[in-house]
Amino acid sequence: MDKDTVICNCYGVTTEDIENAIKNGATSFEEVQEITGVGTGCGACISTAESLVNELLRK
Repeated sequence: MDKDTVICNCYGVTTEDIENAIKNGATSFEEVQEITGVGTGCGACISTAESLVNELLRK
């Protein structure tokens, strides 16, 4: 997935934003949400965002 891909349209959170949150210490989807706001608006992106976070955390 491209780093510029927008995962959360409500807050404009990109794949790179999620990667950076994890690089800076986030260890769970909830922590990534706190840092980026992903999935805290309308919620439509939660399943995609959570899958991406879990995939990145496994690496």
